[in-house]
Amino acid sequence: MASSAAAWGAGSSSIELEAVGGAHPTSVPSETLIEKCCLIANPAAGNPTHYLVEQAFAQNDLDWRFMTFEVEPAKLGDAMRGIRALGFHGVKVGEPFNEPVIEHLDELTDVAKRCGSVNCVTAKDDRLVGDNTEGTAFAELVRQQIDPVGRHATIIGAGRLARAIAVALADAGIAAITVASRKETPGQQLVELIQNQTAAKATFVSIGANAVVVEPNTAVLVNATSLGSSNPDAKLPVNIDSLGAKSVVADVAYNTSRTWLTHQAAERGCRIIDGLSLYVEQTALALQAWTGIKSDTVTMREAAEEFLGI
Repeated sequence: MASSAAAWGAGSSSIELEAVGGAHPTSVPSETLIEKCCLIANPAAGNPTHYLVEQAFAQNDLDWRFMTFEVEPAKLGDAMRGIRALGFHGVKVGEPFNEPVIEHLDELTDVAKRCGSVNCVTAKDDRLVGDNTEGTAFAELVRQQIDPVGRHATIIGAGRLARAIAVALADAGIAAITVASRKETPGQQLVELIQNQTAAKATFVSIGANAVVVEPNTAVLVNATSLGSSNPDAKLPVNIDSLGAKSVVADVAYNTSRTWLTHQAAERGCRIIDGLSLYVEQTALALQAWTGIKSDTVTMREAAEEFLGI
């Protein structure tokens, strides 16, 4: 893929078009060519990315456009070839493409390689580079609350998002991670990933009939499952009575202002990271990769709240 200047004819250059019927060429300003990024997902309806990214473009006086594409899974390869051919600067990757998109990219960042998933693609010259900003965003939000170095974290869930968060927390200095999951195989695989790919120690706890008791030395607790999104009031099988003002509690659900877990944590005086803050932060990191500009996450969150009606 060509660089920004070459692809879009930046500067004072123009494109000569031969008019129909042999008329004199018409000089068209190169500024009519639009810088563009997009989201690919399935389903894509109801995703707030388009709205908050367009708001960020406007806030930063960028004459860029963001598009949303609902792609059939069988046509992912066609979509990525089109994105490459049409000169998109970046792609926000949504479900279910975070893992299968990897085979259509030229390279991955170290973080994306280790966690095995991509949510952000950036065009660099003629190459598409996959990254994962989800875990990085979460670690940054944790740093805003506490110093994670040498601390203990507990992650509920062992799926794609849990992997990204675990790797990023370990990179941020978390020394030990407890993985709590109903499914033992994915849980043990995440433990192995943490121990093999990071400097942190990891243990597995099976979620069974009895609630998992969160240890009082837990500095960070995060629900990385989809339960909060599908049912915000659903009670998680965890006991957080030992946690207090020195602990950070998070839920990845971004379509609600509060889940059962964050409500319980707030009652105990814990520091809260909600899913919408995580979504805004990881989108802002993607925008920075595409444009080189750090966006105002407060404005982006307001746009997301307006879109979601929360």
